Amino acid sequence: MATVILMYGPEHGRILATEATEGEVLREAGWSYQLTDDVDVRGRRIARAYMD
Repeated sequence: MATVILMYGPEHGRILATEATEGEVLREAGWSYQLTDDVDVRGRRIARAYMD
């Protein structure tokens, strides 16, 4: 299980625990969060927001 932080959308800063390895993490209210290979300073994977 990976820890993921959501960035740049309405859920910015929200932390999730997920088994996803790539692709979509969350879809909500016209936004998708896609996992990247980037990590923050705490080692959490970054999921960037995109408007649907």
